[in-house]
Amino acid sequence: MEIKQTNKMMKKGITQLFIKVMAFLILTPSIAFAADPPGIPDGWSDGYVYANGIRIHYYHAVPAPEKPVIVMVHGVTDIGLSWTPLTWKLQDSYDIYMLDARGHGLSDPFTSSDDGETLIKDVIGFVKAMNINKPILLGHSMGAATVMRVGAEYPDLARAVIMLDPFLGSFNPDGSRTPPSTPKNEAKENSQSDKSPQIKRSNNVVPEKQVAGNNQNYNDLVAKGHLDNPKWGMVDCQYWALSKKQYHGPYTQEQSQAMRGTMSSGDALAKITVPSLVLKADAPPERRKANEEAVKGLLRVKLVHMDGAAHNLHHDQLENTVKEINEFLSKL
Repeated sequence: MEIKQTNKMMKKGITQLFIKVMAFLILTPSIAFAADPPGIPDGWSDGYVYANGIRIHYYHAVPAPEKPVIVMVHGVTDIGLSWTPLTWKLQDSYDIYMLDARGHGLSDPFTSSDDGETLIKDVIGFVKAMNINKPILLGHSMGAATVMRVGAEYPDLARAVIMLDPFLGSFNPDGSRTPPSTPKNEAKENSQSDKSPQIKRSNNVVPEKQVAGNNQNYNDLVAKGHLDNPKWGMVDCQYWALSKKQYHGPYTQEQSQAMRGTMSSGDALAKITVPSLVLKADAPPERRKANEEAVKGLLRVKLVHMDGAAHNLHHDQLENTVKEINEFLSKL
């Protein structure tokens, strides 16, 4: 009797192990063949401009010189190529440029003189250097704050502004964030529970940690991105991994202020004079209500909460993101 029970348990254990192995092989076939980071997509190009005191690196999708121009600005630790799946969906109708922000990708690093205006002026400098007339500005996270402020401070520059999950609220002295009409303790909890693979915003700058991140194995990073974000496509994970290996700043507290200062958008949203779209991550009713209060009375601003999407909503809900952007742009 004991022998039969033992055999039964062994068979059950072997079966469970077999199921787990097969599940891993089925779910991660692409990871096994992702030995090298992907290059620039077919038909795209890249280049540099010298603007605001540095070389700014950019990617250019399939050229569409007769179409409206979109300039895309990514979030903290990402790169221009992080926009690839979204750009593929839009490039037939728009001429698209994707920047590597200062200290990211192949752009030059932060400098000791940078401040909360620097990343804003980088975008302005790029647009002027490329002689782009009335671009549509599209940003995510820190990039969303950047284009929000560009729209507010340079009202004649853009044709429209699109912001993917910008923070709507203010920063506290301790680095936590207070959404509108939301208690500070709740805001602190939310900022700490953000499951986005972006780096956590902190007052501490440890260059050695950044270098350690650059030295991580590319395949391991792809696997982590895939495991942590099951809604993402493999291309999302591949360029996410590459961006972490290329991230190179800031290295000092002073340089870090440039990024934090950029995201202190204050009442910038209310000052934008062109049509604007805000796509926010999924959120509980009280958070949605706070976001709605933040845009109340702003007739040029359209706010949409993306069901089922976390902070990187263009990766989590690509098709819905494209749908909302196309619908918004069709009315310009």
